[in-house]
Amino acid sequence: MSKQIKTIVDHIGRTVVGVVKKEDTKTITLHNPVIIHVQPNPETGQLQVQSFPYLFMEFIKGDVEKTNNWTFHKATISVSDVELDEKIITQYENINKPQAQAPASSGPGADEDPEVIKLFDDE
Repeated sequence: MSKQIKTIVDHIGRTVVGVVKKEDTKTITLHNPVIIHVQPNPETGQLQVQSFPYLFMEFIKGDVEKTNNWTFHKATISVSDVELDEKIITQYENINKPQAQAPASSGPGADEDPEVIKLFDDE
């Protein structure tokens, strides 16, 4: 059985998708929710779609597969019955997968260490 991915609009108007962990008449609990953000590209006028986690996994202590469940109260959200396009589902799944190490390059600059992006300043 495949995971049921649900689309909601949260209490401040963000479109959120996530895997349903639990749902009853008053609440819905989504695992690893992702915010879908759409904005126009000022240069082309086309819409850009960005997605990012409700909470970045780097901020979570412990096993993300067992935690990172968010319960939304149905009185403050809108729940949709839309079926998402495969591209959005793939984007959702990619955001929630740990990133694999890139293979070593043999081109110019291969001897240099890759740039490390830090989330927090070390004291």
